[in-house]
Amino acid sequence: MPMILPDEVKDRVNGALDEGFPLVLMAVSADAQPVVSFRGSAQTYGDDALAVWVRGEPSSTLEAITQNPSVAMTYTNMPARKFFIFRGQAAVTTDQQQRDVIWEGQHDLEKSRDMERQGTAVIIRLDSVQGSGVNLTRD
Repeated sequence: MPMILPDEVKDRVNGALDEGFPLVLMAVSADAQPVVSFRGSAQTYGDDALAVWVRGEPSSTLEAITQNPSVAMTYTNMPARKFFIFRGQAAVTTDQQQRDVIWEGQHDLEKSRDMERQGTAVIIRLDSVQGSGVNLTRD
């Protein structure tokens, strides 16, 4: 059975910046140091992946996932008592159609910070999701 994100998870992730609770991305650098960043561009990508748009070069996040694609992301909205931990494999995509979908899927505030679309699109293929009423693992 394939992993399919429930609608509530999708709604929480895609509305996180409007709620004031952006997702946090965690990766590990080549020298085994944590790389942590808030991602206002975080969004669901299909039924079993997340995506982010990474602005600016150089990027410690991009360097880290190039060396070690295993990442985690968290969504935390304690007033609503909702949280999710996402684990998966991150990869940069240069496919123009995928880049366009990720660009369009991000919050307008994030788009306004890179109007020339110079950023990098990253897709995170999820291996697991745990949290508020959710316990999913890829087969």
